[in-house]
Amino acid sequence: MSIFPLPARTPAAVHPAAPRFSQAITGMLCLEAVIFQTQAVVVVAAVFIALALIGPRWSPVAYLFTLLPARPAELEPSRPVRFAQLMAISMLVVAIALLYAGASTAGWIITGLVAAVALFSAISGICIGCIAWKQLVRRGGSAHDLKKAFALTGEGPWLLVVTAPNCPRCGPATRAIQDAAGASHDIVSVDLSEHPEAGALPIWSVPAGVIVEPSGNVGLVKTGVIGANEARELVNALG
Repeated sequence: MSIFPLPARTPAAVHPAAPRFSQAITGMLCLEAVIFQTQAVVVVAAVFIALALIGPRWSPVAYLFTLLPARPAELEPSRPVRFAQLMAISMLVVAIALLYAGASTAGWIITGLVAAVALFSAISGICIGCIAWKQLVRRGGSAHDLKKAFALTGEGPWLLVVTAPNCPRCGPATRAIQDAAGASHDIVSVDLSEHPEAGALPIWSVPAGVIVEPSGNVGLVKTGVIGANEARELVNALG
């Protein structure tokens, strides 16, 4: 059953299978376009990505995904996904311009590259664009200096609990970490909707527990199911 209406804007975290579903459709459309030399299909692929960037409510692909009986237990940060979509649509716009300008060979090569990357990401779950975004953000410094990025005070180490709205596992994970920490350790809560730069951390889903060392480097990381045992490991890493 559909959960329509979809949100007008992309939320801070999304179903982890949604990007792969979208990548599969983009990859198949581009592959079909290359095989049968149909320029209009490249335009359709680009339009689908553009609508997804505008917001899930306007995306036919997002609507189709809601018809699947998949309910997430954890979520994936959306900022890296959106960057991957921007990379794909930028390449397709260049490809379309080349195709309609008569430079067919170059246009089909770029379209084929988009197809290959999208299908690889959909099949493997390894999002090339997402990895590129994390590297760019870290090099840019917005998440490299974690102490500054998340206003961490004191000598450390610190325990970040990264969550997102509408995340089923985030509440139980946060409570488990709070119970393990007790009154002896402070926990820093990081909501992806308020701190999208947290998506640059070495996490691929939320909830996540992240130890930040006094040097500002990332230490132990726990994601997904965070119960009492995982919470104790995180708290013990604080020393």
